[in-house]
Amino acid sequence: MKNEYLRHTLTTIDYRFQKSVKYRNTDFGDYTLGKESRSPKEIINHMYFVLSSTTIYIQEERIQKGEPDKLNLELEIERFNSEIKNLDKVLSENELDINYSKRLLQGPLSDILTHIGQISMLSRLNNNPIESEDFSSSPIKTGTT
Repeated sequence: MKNEYLRHTLTTIDYRFQKSVKYRNTDFGDYTLGKESRSPKEIINHMYFVLSSTTIYIQEERIQKGEPDKLNLELEIERFNSEIKNLDKVLSENELDINYSKRLLQGPLSDILTHIGQISMLSRLNNNPIESEDFSSSPIKTGTT
């Protein structure tokens, strides 16, 4: 399997993201702590931009410019989910060398995991804590996003 480790990381991102947005209430997308902090829908918009920029860079070796349109929470979630599938497809078709892979892990993929943690924290603060589990035993299967 091409890029198995990166694809497993992407599947892990998908799994954790789905948990972070699973039990949301109607106002969660706009929930904010104030002080210029991002709302969940703004965080997901940024996560989408990071993923789509990564996809474009792998395919075309160019930097994406401009920010994506801002959508409501449901559409941001759908767009992010779609881009996870798109990046997984690109990774399945393009073998990346180890140094390139390390840069993707330490850069955009780790950034997205950090933001998923922010969404999970905001969910808890919005009275919807994420169910606890042993994530090392989660039913994650590479290539199923």
